[in-house]
Amino acid sequence: MITVRNKGIFCLLLAVCVFLMSSCNLSSPLPPDADATDGKGGTTEIIVPGGKTDKADERQAAEKAKNDEKKNEKSDSKKSAQNKPFWQASKVYDTLTAVAAAAQQDYKVNGAKRGWMSKNGKLYGYYDGCYITPDMLVKEGYLESGLDTDGFELLLIDGEDLAAYNGASVSSGNMNFGVFAVVKQNGKYLLASPSGKAGQIAQSDYQSLLAKYNQNHGNIGRLSSATAEYGRILNYICLYEGRFADYYVREIRKDNKYAVVVFSTTGNTANIKEYVLKNDNGFWEVVYPNVQMDAYPITAINRLIPDFNVEVLPKYNLAAWRGLVKAEQGGAVAAMFGKYYITSKTQIQYQCATANCAYFRLTDGSRYVAYSNGDYWTAAPVSSDIAARNYFMERTGGDYSFIILDD
Repeated sequence: MITVRNKGIFCLLLAVCVFLMSSCNLSSPLPPDADATDGKGGTTEIIVPGGKTDKADERQAAEKAKNDEKKNEKSDSKKSAQNKPFWQASKVYDTLTAVAAAAQQDYKVNGAKRGWMSKNGKLYGYYDGCYITPDMLVKEGYLESGLDTDGFELLLIDGEDLAAYNGASVSSGNMNFGVFAVVKQNGKYLLASPSGKAGQIAQSDYQSLLAKYNQNHGNIGRLSSATAEYGRILNYICLYEGRFADYYVREIRKDNKYAVVVFSTTGNTANIKEYVLKNDNGFWEVVYPNVQMDAYPITAINRLIPDFNVEVLPKYNLAAWRGLVKAEQGGAVAAMFGKYYITSKTQIQYQCATANCAYFRLTDGSRYVAYSNGDYWTAAPVSSDIAARNYFMERTGGDYSFIILDD
């Protein structure tokens, strides 16, 4: 049992202990800015309100840091892939090849009859009036659907021209005139032939490549027979044929680089020829003879002269008239006699005809046309070759300039 005296001593000792603890502040937490390191490079302990660390917040912070690190790794990986060589970084190579192969096959099978050609270096459908696209190839069954062809274009060029540029890699089998697929990526133009990769070239080189196929050579017009250039062109045809002959010219159409001449010899007006000539520093050279033999002249000429503007060609197709043009049309001659335009056949200096249209020029320079709507021929005078052309156009809806002598 504790006596009263002992109780007093115990209370005194307890009071002294409380005093000492209060004086030393042993029970108070460290102030927020206190250094919690052990002096050996440890981390500072964060004191949260209430004097305790929230372990849940620490875990969330750690997880967030890990997630951010993963996102940064993915971003760095994506940037790295974009900086890889194109042929390794995507499947566009395979798609470009597939598109080029499909277009080349379609061009081979259907191109001629549809007027497919190179227009300023790009694959163009003359009769469709538009450039050929991958979507068109899909619709026609030459290219599988579902391919990503956004931004793709089709070229129709000479492989040797492409191979001359830095970065191009054209296989030996694609050095000739053919189809290439192209897409712009990261400032460069990536190309493939029907058999595979054709390389990548700079934008400036791509523009230079297309410039080789520029078809704009100035205004297109019909050359007047009164000009000196008219006679010079005919002289170059004489040189090409190796004989000096007189020609009956139907028309000469030209721009500043090319000319198309439709003519016959005076000995046989039904033997109509069509030549393409090129102007090289004032000298004309026959670069494509006998267009009259081509059923599809637009595509045929374009293969050999891709910078030739096909708008220089006349609208008629002479191959379609092969065997149907006559040097003399008896029914039309009879109509001329019937109208008393002639009294002798010797008055006819020139005539050329088809089954229902005929054109005459007499020795006195007068001009006449004749037309048959069935078995009955009618004849009429005209003032010029243009008037004769309009006469036939009104009655047939077609261009018969190939039988009309150029004024």
